Amino acid sequence: MKNRSYLNLVKKSNRAYSQAAKKYGPGPQAVFWGDQQSQYFRFFELLKFIDWRENHVKILDIGCGNGELYKFLNFLGFKGTYVGYDINADLIKQARQRFPKIDFQVKDVCQKKTKTKFDYVLCSGLFNLNLGQSLTLAEKMISEFFALANEALVFNMISTWVNLKEKKIYYADPAKIFNFCVKNLSPRVSLTHHNLPYNFTVAIFKGRDWHSVNKK
Repeated sequence: MKNRSYLNLVKKSNRAYSQAAKKYGPGPQAVFWGDQQSQYFRFFELLKFIDWRENHVKILDIGCGNGELYKFLNFLGFKGTYVGYDINADLIKQARQRFPKIDFQVKDVCQKKTKTKFDYVLCSGLFNLNLGQSLTLAEKMISEFFALANEALVFNMISTWVNLKEKKIYYADPAKIFNFCVKNLSPRVSLTHHNLPYNFTVAIFKGRDWHSVNKK
């Protein structure tokens, strides 16, 4: 996915996150979270859908920022393999300084394909910043992320079902996201829209007992 509109969004994203990283340092505000508690609530919702307690589990965190999800997993006693990808070099630098033994990489899987797969792919807050992206682009990104998972992709987004909207936030229609995932990726999809205000979490599982959507 190397079209001009996507590359422009990448530039906008890098500019915004680099400014925040330099201004706030390695805290939640560097990745546009208001506080650590709300950030951790969202992490907890993601983990409900995966078997993170197994020692052999491999997790990929796309949009890992400065590595806070790894810190959260570590507190819970995670013993598996964690890898973090982010397109922003400043955030990856912070993550490596915080957790020097962990594999953090500057990588955009939408531009450069990778054959490496993981049991679970997680994305928290990756879609939240409004950079002018479209629903179609979000769907393409979800497809790319899902291709890297052996078991499931789990991500969160800000819902369009809110009392008011801010220009800096990207809002997604949960019904449209759910329909896209079921029709194009896998019939095994879960969506929760009740635990966090104005947020929803989606888990897409690889087809095991059911035929894959794309399999003829």
